[in-house]
Amino acid sequence: MKKIIIYSLGLLSMMPLVSCNALLEENTDSFPSPAITYSNDESVESALTGCYHELINYHFFGSDYTTIFCTAGGTCTNTSASYNDMKAQKSEPDNKYIGRHFKSHYRVIADCNDLLDKIDGSGASDMLKTRAKGEAHLLRGMMYFNLVRAFGGVPLRISPITSTTLDMPRASVEDTYKQVIADLEEAGNLLPEVNPVEGRPNCYAAHALLAKVYLTMANGEENSPYWQKCIDEAQQVYGHYQLVPLQTLYNPQNRNTAESIIEIQFSDINGSTYTQGFAPSESDYTPNQASDPYGRYRPSKYIFDTWQAQYPGDPRIEEGIIYNSYTKNGGKDTVEIYPQYNSDKGSTRMWVYIKKYLDSRYVAQYSPQNFIYLRYADVLLMLAEATNEVSGPEEAYKYVNEVLARARNSATPAAAEPADWSGMTKEEFRHRIMYERFYELLGEQTEYFDMRRRGYQFMLDYWIAHNAHPTNSKNPSATKYKDDWFVCTPEMAKRAMLLPFPTLEINSNNAITDADQNPGY
Repeated sequence: MKKIIIYSLGLLSMMPLVSCNALLEENTDSFPSPAITYSNDESVESALTGCYHELINYHFFGSDYTTIFCTAGGTCTNTSASYNDMKAQKSEPDNKYIGRHFKSHYRVIADCNDLLDKIDGSGASDMLKTRAKGEAHLLRGMMYFNLVRAFGGVPLRISPITSTTLDMPRASVEDTYKQVIADLEEAGNLLPEVNPVEGRPNCYAAHALLAKVYLTMANGEENSPYWQKCIDEAQQVYGHYQLVPLQTLYNPQNRNTAESIIEIQFSDINGSTYTQGFAPSESDYTPNQASDPYGRYRPSKYIFDTWQAQYPGDPRIEEGIIYNSYTKNGGKDTVEIYPQYNSDKGSTRMWVYIKKYLDSRYVAQYSPQNFIYLRYADVLLMLAEATNEVSGPEEAYKYVNEVLARARNSATPAAAEPADWSGMTKEEFRHRIMYERFYELLGEQTEYFDMRRRGYQFMLDYWIAHNAHPTNSKNPSATKYKDDWFVCTPEMAKRAMLLPFPTLEINSNNAITDADQNPGY
């Protein structure tokens, strides 16, 4: 039963409660007209910049995106007991992080819809009109891609909201993906090869994201036509970016490197909480801190030990993971952590930390580091995976081996591991490439989606291996210290394929009822 009405989109969330007649009769004389808002290049550029603003909100990439998709991703733990349900894939529909994150997506969509509705009648130059439309289509496609992967079919709002479109039912998954594809194809046609605004997407970003869309739509099916579609889009991107040394990539003060494809732009004024969430407490990694980092998001023992066993001495571990110990107080004190420290009873010291992207400029809560949503190594791994499905491993090795070579050559002298791949069957390659994505992209919030796109059985098998890992704590003193947090049943895995559809949206959208909730919730 619906109990409250809270309009969740754009300016509607700030409207006072009024009667339907009053809403329909609202005096709009004080509203800016399209001629004023979109009168020239400067005003249109401002409106386009506004389309990006919600992305850096705390409820979006500022914090909640990490809270949800790192905690529930499967490869990391969260050391706060407040997130035990999310970590164990048991979030409920009234989860506040999920609800407000869902709402933030639609704020971006509303801004994009407004721009696309008014841009052709603006006084902007034709060149800016074309680029602005391309960026808005890419952003809207990106938002719906996030939503459909996490929630399934969602309301498809592709024009500004009116009194008659406040309530809108969930679209099908198929129709939602059709909209994602349409937006990204249009973005690829409209965007320039080089965006004149630093940090903004170009046409290759649209192709790269569309490749990931098709990779996801393949759904792990061996003969899916989407594997070839993924290859076709990724080949449009191949060679237009380059892998950079790990030391360059992992330094958050290096913004928009040659490897970055889509990067969320933060600043001193509007910062992100990535370092706060990942950095150890009172460590020398944050020497300027005035407020202690949380260090909540930590790789599981299973993923760390599996990675280290696969590639001993991998520079990605040496450069990107804090393990055994770390120092604090300017090197005066040492704190032992996993695997040097482990405990059957549990402790915050019993997991490693992610070191890549830690910002030494961190002072308190926020730092001006960007968030990399999509990078070139991801595209190469997509090409490898899809090519293996279409042509077998012999054609696919070269793409994954580029990523492995970059890792080896980031050490001086070059490391022996991760060694190039060879001699695998198609099935062996299929399994290995998924774990390769977990290693290369650990903590970058891709794991949640990768864990699910090959079906619930793949995720369930991962859960079972994770829970059975021999170094897991046997008798933890608190639930937050549990290592075997997954409930390994087919029913739970099927339920966890999607997040719960938010109660916030069910209560605020009269075209959606509790019967529209995702399976298992």
